[in-house]
Amino acid sequence: MPKRIVSILCLILLSSCNLPGAAATTQPATVEASATPQAATGVLTAAPQQPTVSESGPALESIIILQPGPNSSIYSPVTVQGQSRPTFEQNLVIAIYGEDGSLLAQQPTTLDSPMGEPGNFNVETPFTVDHEQPGRVSVFETSAMDGGIIHLSSVEVTLWLGMNVIAPPNLGLESIDIQSPLPMAEISGGSIQVNGYSDYYFESNLGLMLCGAFGSGSPNDLCGTEDNILASGNAIIDSPDMGQPGPFTGELTYSITEPTPARIVVFAASPRDGGWLHVSSIPILLSP
Repeated sequence: MPKRIVSILCLILLSSCNLPGAAATTQPATVEASATPQAATGVLTAAPQQPTVSESGPALESIIILQPGPNSSIYSPVTVQGQSRPTFEQNLVIAIYGEDGSLLAQQPTTLDSPMGEPGNFNVETPFTVDHEQPGRVSVFETSAMDGGIIHLSSVEVTLWLGMNVIAPPNLGLESIDIQSPLPMAEISGGSIQVNGYSDYYFESNLGLMLCGAFGSGSPNDLCGTEDNILASGNAIIDSPDMGQPGPFTGELTYSITEPTPARIVVFAASPRDGGWLHVSSIPILLSP
């Protein structure tokens, strides 16, 4: 990774998540393909994808996967590296999924930065497959309150038995940017309208979930436990054209008897295997 790109990403992560006036001029960082790739690693020359931009200004991606990039072909063990905002105790989880969504590898890691600061991650992750197949590399942060996924970024790859062919990363903005309610908003009345801006996902559809706290039921990836799920629903991406990013809106209806901390989760699921392509969430305070 050229030092220039690392410097740009460090500046991105250290900057504000709302840059006034930047929506019309923000451009993705460029990635230069290596002229002399390592013997075990090829480098594709595809350009990084254009980032999404909301009307109110761009939100920066919380977890950036620098390697492997989308459409890479990877062989075990694969090096997964990138940068992230600060997380609880600087912890992240690396996961690799097979063509049917089965978990092939999962490995915890920590950022190489002081508590409360963004940092890098770099993990060699082994996995096992017996034939070439589509797969996914995911990096995610979990909640200290409920154990559910707070934020997840992923790249679609090919898992195979040959050498690694690493494509460049997408260096852009938040794939699912929740713009309202605002984080830590106090909400009452039993209904929440959720708005934001998103990359295009299958059939312009996003999932919504409202997660409570302190559950003790069976596990749930997004809310920690099944009894933490207070509401679920869908949001539709209003794309200007098929395959294009656009604003989204959806509604969650809930019923509680006492104030509780909660999270609004917006996610995109894979049409191939039902796994998570991207997850974003914000904390809120609920009242009856």
